[in-house]
Order: sequence, then C-alpha cells, then structure tokens
Amino acid sequence: MAQTALGMQIRNLEEELGVTLLERHSRGVTATPAGEVLNRYADDVISLLNEARQAMRPFQGGTDVQVSLGLTPSIMRLVGDDILVELAKTIPTVSLRLVEEFSFVLMRLLQQGELTAALTFAPDDDPAFVRTALLEEELCYLVAADLAPPEETISFRKVLTADLALTGRDDAVFRLVDGIARSLSMELKVAYEVQSIRAVKNLVAKGIAATIMPYGAAEGELRAGVLKARVIVAPSVIRTLFFVYPKDRGGVVETPEFRRFVEAVAQRLATSPGPVIRLL
Repeated sequence: MAQTALGMQIRNLEEELGVTLLERHSRGVTATPAGEVLNRYADDVISLLNEARQAMRPFQGGTDVQVSLGLTPSIMRLVGDDILVELAKTIPTVSLRLVEEFSFVLMRLLQQGELTAALTFAPDDDPAFVRTALLEEELCYLVAADLAPPEETISFRKVLTADLALTGRDDAVFRLVDGIARSLSMELKVAYEVQSIRAVKNLVAKGIAATIMPYGAAEGELRAGVLKARVIVAPSVIRTLFFVYPKDRGGVVETPEFRRFVEAVAQRLATSPGPVIRLL
C-alpha cells in the first residue's frame, strides 16, 4: 500500500474514533497510549480471522502444503506475526511454521533438510542453494541511554574503541564487523561474547558494554528509552538479507504466489522503524 493511502486510512480511523493513534516525528511514527490499546484489539481481531481461515481449510478440498520458514530474531520481532497473516491471505493452502534462529544456524538447518527456506543474512554463497537478495540494512551502535553520545552518528573506528558485546564468532554480525575492521587494518576486540541477544541487550542496558545490532533486535528497548541507537558511519555497517532455499527442494517456494509473499515481507521490513533499509 502506498504511504499516502496508508496515512489517509490512519487519519480516517483517528477521526472515527476521536483519538490520536500515532505520534509522527522526523524518524517515523510511534503509537500513542490509545494506539497501543487499539493495537492489542487489532491483534485479537487478526488472530480470530486467521483462525477462521484455518477452520475453513477442511472444506476447501485438497491437501495443505507444509512450509518451514527460518527467520532471524530481528525479523521475527519486526514482522513475525505479519508473515503468518500475509501468507494466510495470499496462499491459504500453505501451512507455515516459523523457526527463529541466528543466520548461521538457519543455514545449518537448511543443509540438514529441517527447513524449506529461510530469510537469512548469512554471507556465504553455497552452490547448493538458490539465493535472492531482498534488501540491505544498516546496523546500529547500541548503548545504555545515559551513556549515549550526543551526536546521532558515530564513526566505525570509535565504535571499535568501546567494550563490545557481540553474539558469537559464527554470527553474521560478528563476521561482518570483523571483516570491515580487517579492511581498515584494525582489530576487533570483543569484551563479551554471548550467543544470546537477550543477554547482550542486558549487558548494554546495565552500562557494562555497547553492541552493534540491527534496530529490530532491540526495537522494544529502544522504544522504551532503555537503549539508544546511533548510526555507524565511515564506513557504515550494512548487511544483506537473502531468501534462500535448496536447489533440489524448491517446490512451493518457487511458485509466483510464494515469491510475491516473500516480496511483501521484504516490503514490510523496508517500512519498519529504524535506520535506512533499502529494497534490492
């Protein structure tokens, strides 16, 4: 949906209800208290609609196709629920199971045949898989609110001087940051290596460390003001999201309907809160 049309629908809804649902500012929009309450009702309505569609499937004839789709934690937090609803609308004969894991784990599950496809940031180009680049995302420097630098941006070199907490050497973020550091003849020193996004965010919130992370992975803490995000520059830290599936097990994910569904998911991600996300 075009942004202008969406804005008109939101304004019409605000006029109908007599309340302000969204606060608009230079970096996007946030929900007002009234908007938060209405959103909870909307979640219930969407859930009931999805249940209704599921209840109708036995009467439609044919057999549901089972698809296991892998998502990274940041994608799951931003659009996990939307993905289920979007697929139910576009391909009602597909039953979708979502699996949340780090990118390198998703690639391992694909290799083991435990996933049908995945949305992953893993940079490795394996000839056994079909890979389609969907979008680019700028990662952020995250720090406790009371320790945030006053500027909106921070240089990559300055980021490397902080006590960093990152999510393991196999993770796509670690590998990306380490690769940029090496290209600048710098050394990436990680004070805390923890294979848990929640644990990393806890360390950052306590002021013990800073981190480099996608905005979506900490969207709740950023919205609440517990953490602050700064855009990394000179150079930026940019990762690419790929839609990946095995060449010999395409099936339903190769159909035009499923590809349109994947494109719709990428579009939702591109309009989510945070730094620049560019569709490819």
